[in-house]
Amino acid sequence: MLALLLSALVVSGASLGIFSRKEPATLPAPRSWPECSTSGPRTPAGHTTGLETAYDDSAGQNGQNVQDGQERRDRPEGQDGSGDTTLVVVDDADGRAAFQVHATRAANLVSHFGPVHVIRTSAYRSGLLDRHRALVYLGTSAAQRLPAGLRGDVLAARRPVLWMGGNIGTLTTADDFAHRYGWRWDGAGLAPRQTLGQPPVNQARVTGQGLDGVTGIRYKGALLSRTSTQGPVATFTILDPRRARALATAVTDDGRTRAWAVRSANLTYLAEVAVNADTDDDRFLAAADLLFDLLAPGTPVRHRALVRLEDIGPQSDPDAVRAAGDTLAGLGVPFSFGVIPVYRGPLPDGPERATIRLRDRPELVRALVHLLDRGGTMILHGYTHQSDGPPNPTNGETGHDFEFFRTHFDAQRRLVYDGPVPGDSASWMQRRLDAAVAEIRAARLPVPRVFETPHYAASPTDYRVIARRFAARYDRGSYFMPGWEGRSPVSPYMDEHLAPYVIRDVYGSVVIPETLGMVELRPAGPDEGTTEAILAHARSQLVVRDNVASFFYHPFLGTEQLETVVNRMRAMGYRFVAPCEL
Repeated sequence: MLALLLSALVVSGASLGIFSRKEPATLPAPRSWPECSTSGPRTPAGHTTGLETAYDDSAGQNGQNVQDGQERRDRPEGQDGSGDTTLVVVDDADGRAAFQVHATRAANLVSHFGPVHVIRTSAYRSGLLDRHRALVYLGTSAAQRLPAGLRGDVLAARRPVLWMGGNIGTLTTADDFAHRYGWRWDGAGLAPRQTLGQPPVNQARVTGQGLDGVTGIRYKGALLSRTSTQGPVATFTILDPRRARALATAVTDDGRTRAWAVRSANLTYLAEVAVNADTDDDRFLAAADLLFDLLAPGTPVRHRALVRLEDIGPQSDPDAVRAAGDTLAGLGVPFSFGVIPVYRGPLPDGPERATIRLRDRPELVRALVHLLDRGGTMILHGYTHQSDGPPNPTNGETGHDFEFFRTHFDAQRRLVYDGPVPGDSASWMQRRLDAAVAEIRAARLPVPRVFETPHYAASPTDYRVIARRFAARYDRGSYFMPGWEGRSPVSPYMDEHLAPYVIRDVYGSVVIPETLGMVELRPAGPDEGTTEAILAHARSQLVVRDNVASFFYHPFLGTEQLETVVNRMRAMGYRFVAPCEL
């Protein structure tokens, strides 16, 4: 999120001299547009049911609430009783907050494959698995006691199961487990030489708690990143390679390896819970891909890409906007572009602070029409991309500040998230969106059906309003755990999440993925904000057999780096598509 904010610090610099440009006398004439000019994915992903959230209201909007972890009875089921819903079971022994964080992450990922039903581990009852297409279990707590019904249903092997993390050792006895599945969860059995067919492994630093110093996960030939501060990884031993197949390997900082994922019979096991996404931790990509084996095994390999032109508002240079669109169209690349309807100048300008609307910039509006004519998809990127109060967190200028969430910098210039903006409510958000749409119409442009949250941050109330108003969002969502309301800062209670494909998240929105970040004017380092960093992320995401990799780009940066990223992603095997083609 901070990278998004830092990039905006150069937006106003790109607009110097623009407001003195002589504008055409009139706006373009109104006209109709193809559906793809404003729309998102044609086929929505699944929906989430049964996820208890602290921020849902008592009415349970989007079908998310469950009282005391009890299962809902209104989920869709097939005629044979197996249903088309995936059951996600998450440990609750460590409390409501831990449950909700992991449940949200898992539900978002699994929703790509259809409806999701989430319950607490303690709420599981015998026979639940048989009424669902598959089970995803997150063993996040060593204190969790597995219900007998859960153990019995998993061992019965009537549905596929993806088991992540702990408590595999409480499923049955070690000997019975080894007999059933051909591997041992307790690490006993054959020598390391026979595990995964690898050379002998140094046993130092393999403790009773697992293997420490793990900094990567090798999956499908790619080394996916993992932060070693997350602690050790559970170890296990494959006894019978004819029945148990290793899928991924944990790699330590000094090159040692141990099995990380294995499949046998109906059970796929990951040695840790890998559902969080971070620029320093992309092992979740392995889990995202393994879900295909569980829920869509016939999916062919396909790698699609998106590019979005960013922060185009009344302050933007029409020539730069046209040049970026022409470059992409000339390459045969579909693209989208995020539009801000109203520009507000910096707060230090005082009474002379500018307010400029799209309708005041006919030349820019004509440039946007040019993008539409070149096959672009228009995205609504907030109303003013700033809040109408004190600095939030910089100077109150459009493109710099947050619109739907309060923030500030601490003494070390670290970004702190404080909470919803004053007066935040469903009606407030509705009025703000109404105003944004009115400005789009006043500029004689088509109204987008896809929304991009400024700086990727809003309150849960705002996200639910967006879900009702728009067919899709195009961003990385912010999610909250219990205990954040009434507290400041909110930062410790927030969690940003992304997925390498289209999902329907716990707010009810179909979410178009943005997974690669952006090219920055002045990158702080080589790992983020450079073309090479974007390409490295794109390369890692190829392990997901049917992924969507997406980056965004500011037109004022010129077109050279834009062409570089597009051409090199194509060389990797990516095919650029429009959002409506997902």
